[in-house]
Amino acid sequence: MEKKIHLKIDRKDPKMSLSYVEDYMRELQARLPDEEVFFDGDSFAICSRPKRGR
Repeated sequence: MEKKIHLKIDRKDPKMSLSYVEDYMRELQARLPDEEVFFDGDSFAICSRPKRGR
């Protein structure tokens, strides 16, 4: 499954806070109910991908 990058996080940006990242992820989860929203540590980004069927 292909992941989509929604927000690339710049570690050196002093305006980027943990609360901003959490709020952004909550907003994405609400907008994309059929997708899994997650933080990708390798690319340091907030991403999503379609939820897997069980």
